[in-house]
Amino acid sequence: MRIRFLATPVAFLLFAIAAPASSPSPVAVIEDAPWSPGDAPRDGAAEFGVLLRLAQLQREHALVGLVGVGDRRGRFQEGTRRGLEFAVQQGCPVVRLARGTPAAVPSEDDVFIDGGPLSPQAAADLLAHCLQRFGPLPKENASPVFREQLARYQAEFNARQPSRIAMR
Repeated sequence: MRIRFLATPVAFLLFAIAAPASSPSPVAVIEDAPWSPGDAPRDGAAEFGVLLRLAQLQREHALVGLVGVGDRRGRFQEGTRRGLEFAVQQGCPVVRLARGTPAAVPSEDDVFIDGGPLSPQAAADLLAHCLQRFGPLPKENASPVFREQLARYQAEFNARQPSRIAMR
């Protein structure tokens, strides 16, 4: 009876040691709220939601990233955009995806990585790989080092996108 009593905790201990630790991904997917012009409470709630998710990730992981899913052109509502830009200022890379279309419309001063036609899960997996390979973004967005690091991330995402063939 005493051996059986001791064998059970030992078996659980061995199982816990042998089982791989399943930590949650260091990347979260942020879905933009539906469009509602002039709705200040919704903008504030969207920004707060992004900042809260960023803080949760940073508490659990040293390197974190976000995948933002915008409207069909990849644009975000004002509050979501502010929250995601703040995340980039904290060294967190952000991938921008368009909802239901193959590509987002980039801008010249963009601080986001273009995810192209990737699904949110595929973009999150690739971003987690890039975080391990390249590390976080520098916290100064205007620096040349920031642009170089962002270009490394973008090159990795461009390599995973299907090639387009022009047809007449």
